[in-house]
Amino acid sequence: MPALKKINSPGATVDVGEILVIDDDTSSLYLIQDLFQSMGMGSKVTTATSASEALKVLKERAGTAKFPELILLDIRMPEEDGFGFLEKMGKLKLTGPVEPKVVVLSYYGSRTYQERASRLGVAAYLLKPLTKEKVLDFISLN
Repeated sequence: MPALKKINSPGATVDVGEILVIDDDTSSLYLIQDLFQSMGMGSKVTTATSASEALKVLKERAGTAKFPELILLDIRMPEEDGFGFLEKMGKLKLTGPVEPKVVVLSYYGSRTYQERASRLGVAAYLLKPLTKEKVLDFISLN
């Protein structure tokens, strides 16, 4: 599976490997799926509405080509937040063909959240709503 492709044009479409989107808000999940569909990547998106559901997906796909290359993670979720997910994911040491890049998606841009996410290995911290431009900017830098 190829690594995340770099792009240079803001109007470009991109092709990445599998994508896992974790968000308890089904409206957000729908909008993100629709965004990736408009970019020609809708079939690569798997969604999870909780940290436990996402960990189950990762365990099932570990070591396969379906393991996500990109994980989009909401931080504020009930039961277990995104930070708890990151800690558990790190302890499980699940792998696929490439190490997934984790991007936090949040309405909360506090420095405390951003610093904690950085310590847990997050590649980027993006404020919602997610836009095509934000996706392209992130991918072009990674």
